[in-house]
Amino acid sequence: MTATSTGTRWSLGAAVIVLLAIIATTATPLPTGQASSDATGERLPPNHTPVPDGDNHAFVWPTSGWVAANDTYVGGTHHSGTADIAAPHHTPVHPARSGRVISAGWSEVSGWHVGIEHTGVGQYSYQTFYAHFLEEPRVSKGDIVSATVGGGTVLGYVSRTGNANMSGPHVHFSITRIDKATGERELLSIPGLTMGSWATGGEHIPGIYRGLTPIPLEPARDFDVRVTESGGLGMYETTRRSGSGYVGTIPEGAVVTVSENDRGQYLVRHEGRTGWVAHSGTRPAGSDATGVQTTPHYSTVNVRRSPGGPVIGVVPGGRLLTSFGTNASGKWNRVQWHCTSETNRSGLTADRARETGGCPGLDTPQVVKYGWVSTGVSYPTSSFRARTRLDGVRAYGDIVDDESRPDTDVRLGSLDIRTEVTVTASRNGWYRIDYGGTRGWIRGWHTAGRQ
Repeated sequence: MTATSTGTRWSLGAAVIVLLAIIATTATPLPTGQASSDATGERLPPNHTPVPDGDNHAFVWPTSGWVAANDTYVGGTHHSGTADIAAPHHTPVHPARSGRVISAGWSEVSGWHVGIEHTGVGQYSYQTFYAHFLEEPRVSKGDIVSATVGGGTVLGYVSRTGNANMSGPHVHFSITRIDKATGERELLSIPGLTMGSWATGGEHIPGIYRGLTPIPLEPARDFDVRVTESGGLGMYETTRRSGSGYVGTIPEGAVVTVSENDRGQYLVRHEGRTGWVAHSGTRPAGSDATGVQTTPHYSTVNVRRSPGGPVIGVVPGGRLLTSFGTNASGKWNRVQWHCTSETNRSGLTADRARETGGCPGLDTPQVVKYGWVSTGVSYPTSSFRARTRLDGVRAYGDIVDDESRPDTDVRLGSLDIRTEVTVTASRNGWYRIDYGGTRGWIRGWHTAGRQ
């Protein structure tokens, strides 16, 4: 395990993968040097084209979150996008630059996705791509979208649909440059972007993008979150969260507006007081994501196309799942599940083009889709899986004397970036985990929350 922590801050409002580059795989790394194909079947380059250092203010980050991949994934394998940005389910995503929507829909690799065309002056034009949305995009092909007006058009919301199992909820984001004369496509690399850094939605993306005019900084992308901690969520004067800087506690269920964000913490205002809170003690106000666990009394549990409908797949007994509400009777949970050649039970080819359904003849190792699981074989749980988003996430000793934080004098060790943990409880934004057989706590804001 490593003990170093990366800390570069990046703005994140900008957007995703080159429209067409979009589909080159997000969650299944390609061996370095291997080319991939985009949505049209065109071959993309096996490597990225570096963008010159500097900043001509051509793009802004499309959302805020931890940078989970740049040119490569953790481990060095090729990433077919410009950046993966890890954020909680239902975090809004905006365009990186104003333009025209050239694709919006569903695919097994990208899940719900959007591609945007940006006209350039001179030799080049550009495309951006955004993948793995929670639900059907809020825009359609042919729409003109803005990166600046009113905080920017909402394209959709962060999640993990498509081939995004290993990365948890995130936006797969790419920028592609197209030579107008030759049609040559270049998947671009952002200068200096490191995994474990923070991107802030609406702030400019580094680099010189030839042929594009500057666009304004767009910091006013406020969004609402709901406090989820049963004991309330502490507010602090700074992101250091020192006891002397304690401002007050926001009660469970309160909805507050995020005006700034930095490295997993939100600046909010509540009852006349302003302070920083851990994102891990909240969820986006519009989100109905909760945890359920399938019963361990069966080896597998059926996933159905609709409440009480045909079986489309199975999930293991005892599996932690993310649920997105129940049906009207409350007897069926709508969940995200992993469809593979082993777990699929559907023979309908048409299912491959649907967010809810099986995956016969799957072309990718797995796809995250929706389905329905009976509440008779699944039950609510506060436990969930999460992934660390920077190196050197420290694990500390257990909470004592009803404090709001763990015993930071007892250090159990540290976790590498992208380590998966099972969270069994939370308090004031801290997550309780099992660390080598010992109960420990980590800073939950150093993850993107529940997977």
